[in-house]
Amino acid sequence: MPKMLITGIGGFVGSNSSNYFKDSYEIFGIDKNSQNRCNILKGLVNLDNLKAFGEKFDVILHFAGSATVFEAENNPLIEKEKTVNSTIDLLEYMRLYNNKAKLIYASSAAVYGNNHSDVIKETDNTDPISAYGKNKLEAEKKCFEYYEKYGLHINVIRFFSIYGEGLKKQVLWDFSNRLYEAKSLVIECFGTGDELRDFIHVQDAVRFVECVIESGSKGVVYNCACGCGCKIKEILLELAMNYVENPKLIFDNKIRVGNPFSLVANIDKAKNIGFTPKISVKEGLKRYANWYKKEHQSLFS
Repeated sequence: MPKMLITGIGGFVGSNSSNYFKDSYEIFGIDKNSQNRCNILKGLVNLDNLKAFGEKFDVILHFAGSATVFEAENNPLIEKEKTVNSTIDLLEYMRLYNNKAKLIYASSAAVYGNNHSDVIKETDNTDPISAYGKNKLEAEKKCFEYYEKYGLHINVIRFFSIYGEGLKKQVLWDFSNRLYEAKSLVIECFGTGDELRDFIHVQDAVRFVECVIESGSKGVVYNCACGCGCKIKEILLELAMNYVENPKLIFDNKIRVGNPFSLVANIDKAKNIGFTPKISVKEGLKRYANWYKKEHQSLFS
């Protein structure tokens, strides 16, 4: 059975990937928050820890790094270490010890910045406005430097707004907690509500990773999204209606530092390798709400 290494295996996308690929690959993982157990190493992604596996991997999924804009802004040195330096160490590990592996680097739509009013193609300008986006873009550049100089098999996926059952951070989790804690059906929300995002369910995101692995492509950047923009107020209202009847949302109209107004993807390149999202946003939000209610057994009972 081929071998797959997943960095950040304890995270949201990493754990979903591990579950998805477990029947096709022998799974190995590394994560600073994981417990040491069979094939899983607790620790940072660095050269020594990667060598400690003593394995030749067929596929490496690099999900380790900063998880949010907030973390990167508030802990810049630590978060750069997690995102950029870990990537450099992984690339050096591949160059020296595992140069036949297929690497997928998990980047972010945050690299595009705030100057896009239309759907974004992979060839559009990158001008990140957050430390998170800047770190991701720097790591991307390192990946392509090693691809061009050493011939490593590398592709980059720029994930847009990934969500799904089990995600305990970001806008859907924060909003669900606010609704859970509220004493009325009037919910205060951050931002204007008109911000545009392209949501993709984590199960579709992992299926796309599989499409990229099987495509045989090298040195390619892909957008991973549904290819349609939704206003945040529409997303939150749809989610709220899975919890209560006739909710009312009030937005504070404050713009958060580092958050672009519009991030909507062109996914033609993804479609060209056979990818089509299967889970609609409406269905995905219903699944998320059902999961959240199970997490909070007394919710709205």
